[in-house]
Amino acid sequence: MTEDKLPQKSATDQSNNTVRQMLFFLAILGALVIWGVYHPSAALRVLAVLLGFGGIIMVHEFGHFIVAKLGGIKVEAFSIGFPPVVLGIRKLKKGWRLRVLPKIGEPVALQEGDHETEYQIGLFPIGGFVKMLGQSDTGSAEATEDPRSYTNRPVWIRMATIAAGVIFNAVGAILIFMVLFMHGLDQKPAVVGNVMANSPAADAGLHPGDRIIEVNGERFVNFEWVGMAPALSAPGEPISFVVRRDGAEQQIKVIAEKRDDDNSGLRATGISPAQTLTIEPLIAKSPELTEEIYKLTGLRPGDAVKAIDGKSVTTAWDFEESAAAIFKPQTTVTVSRQWPPDAAQRTTVTHDFPLEVLPVVQNFRNAMDLAHFGTMVPLLKIDSVVEPPAIVSLPKRLANWFSRTVLSRPAAPRQTSGLEKGDILIKIADQDYPTYKQLRELTIAYKDKDLPLAVLRKDQSGQWQKVEVTMQPRVDPGTDRVIMRIVPVLDMQSPVVAQTIPAAAVSGQPLEIPAGARIKAIDDKSVSSFFEIASALQAAAGKKVTVHFEADGQPGQVGLAVPAIEPVHARAMLGIGIPLADLTEEFKASNPIQAAGMGLRKTWHFVLQSYITLGRLFQGSVPVSALSGPVGIIQMTYQVAGTSLADYLYFMGLISSCLAVMNLLPLPVLDGGHLVILLIEKISGKPINERVLAGAMYAGMALLLGVFVIITYKDLIRILFP
Repeated sequence: MTEDKLPQKSATDQSNNTVRQMLFFLAILGALVIWGVYHPSAALRVLAVLLGFGGIIMVHEFGHFIVAKLGGIKVEAFSIGFPPVVLGIRKLKKGWRLRVLPKIGEPVALQEGDHETEYQIGLFPIGGFVKMLGQSDTGSAEATEDPRSYTNRPVWIRMATIAAGVIFNAVGAILIFMVLFMHGLDQKPAVVGNVMANSPAADAGLHPGDRIIEVNGERFVNFEWVGMAPALSAPGEPISFVVRRDGAEQQIKVIAEKRDDDNSGLRATGISPAQTLTIEPLIAKSPELTEEIYKLTGLRPGDAVKAIDGKSVTTAWDFEESAAAIFKPQTTVTVSRQWPPDAAQRTTVTHDFPLEVLPVVQNFRNAMDLAHFGTMVPLLKIDSVVEPPAIVSLPKRLANWFSRTVLSRPAAPRQTSGLEKGDILIKIADQDYPTYKQLRELTIAYKDKDLPLAVLRKDQSGQWQKVEVTMQPRVDPGTDRVIMRIVPVLDMQSPVVAQTIPAAAVSGQPLEIPAGARIKAIDDKSVSSFFEIASALQAAAGKKVTVHFEADGQPGQVGLAVPAIEPVHARAMLGIGIPLADLTEEFKASNPIQAAGMGLRKTWHFVLQSYITLGRLFQGSVPVSALSGPVGIIQMTYQVAGTSLADYLYFMGLISSCLAVMNLLPLPVLDGGHLVILLIEKISGKPINERVLAGAMYAGMALLLGVFVIITYKDLIRILFP
């Protein structure tokens, strides 16, 4: 009697468990629906993230699945997302079976005629898998004589099955880009915005505004492809550009080189993409950012720059060049404005900007090309001080957040460097009146050591006082650059000379002016700042002048032959940056065949970019922390989902392309590692030893897990504590 009741009791318990699981699932679903009703925008973004990730993963795993089926391999499970399983669906001989939140390892009884594959949805939508009979990611699965087992199928079928996921991701990316190009996709055109001095591009004769229409025979060109050309060329191999300038086409060959101040080891040509004269319109999507930029610059999203210092400008490079030659404490920028965006007409608005001069002139082959005025170098002034974060580790950040937010305790005062904005550097270590080059050399020499500095600082009464401080230069996290977390500019407000330096363009010899001397006049024109010195030298281009100075209370003078070309070796810039929009153009295919070709090229570009990035990672020029893992990618997807459908699809195409590359890495556990193992089996004629294979798999899993933990940690730091 008892034995007759046991099966009934077991069935009742199983039914009760199913009901409880279903109620639990419905409660979670209901809570999500309620949250979505009250937060529709965030809910739509989350849905977009899930659909995007789920779609990319589904395409990848479907590639494995369909080829496995076609190759006669028995597929036991097809899952989107990693376990625990939320929902399992299987077609039975007499209907369908749904498993809601099944227990881990719960056995599934099958009868003859039931479908062999269960389709699953996992709780964590950051991956997926296809479970094939006889296949395991941690080595050989349990041996079976079933002819449909993965291990019992021919090697070429198994290789095709493994490679199918990567191929399907690449095809998926091509289709996404094909749709975008059919609709029209905004991209940065291959228009040269800036040509760095003393660069391969400058030597070859490239000019701002040049449109590159062909790169090494490739006519589908945007700036992304132009930027990749140096990395794809062999050292010393010329890159062939076909350039359109003033309606005419010409071929220009450029040999890429390593930039002096770039530690990545990558070669470059020295050009940058073009910008427009329009203030970035997308800023208007954030009212807070719009107002913040307005307070800083007086500009509104969509403003169009028309003139600077009264001089009309028509391109962003004209604007930059015009600003570079203005040596005044401030200048006026004129813009055309339509604000708010629905205003009936545009108005003309002017705003004054301070001008600054950086201590070095941008130079491709000489990063320490010091700015100077007839070999005279002004003092260094601290434009800003970037204090190091008081809390570095995640536990300390969380503890600090808990203390301030939950316990309402005031934040501990931060330790500062002692330097302030506006300080004038007059001594570093034993070097009086240092130049920027000497500042960098001493910063490196005093790495992790106390570096004494002396500065001039105005007190409350406006009088200059000497202040001594001590700093410890540190390595900037994520790089090998030793820094002091200060941003120096030239002190253009005073006429005091830090040093004079040899300059072949002027005389080849430094002027005999003592360090710390005060320039009093150029010829018979008195000067009271380096702004006025610059203006005087510009006016005397090609002539010889007399520089009058005072040092230690004693007057002096020296002759100077001012060059006719570039009388001042320095460039001014606006002291407050203007967020100009990038130049973009619509790339649109005229027919599906052309769209497919453009989609293929775009996917190929992203694949190449991914491999270049991986190469830099292994070289050590890109730190692991600079990469983004699933958490970071999900967060970026969430942000992109709030922009436009085109941007969202473009990002999905990028992720699909990158996923194809990452899965092809020859690491155990990844598809590339499986392909290497199968290739070895094909060449040797026998499977790899099970112990060796298992060891390699576990080593690969440990490596990937370690990288995953590091990247996820960095992603959380960036997201939780920006």
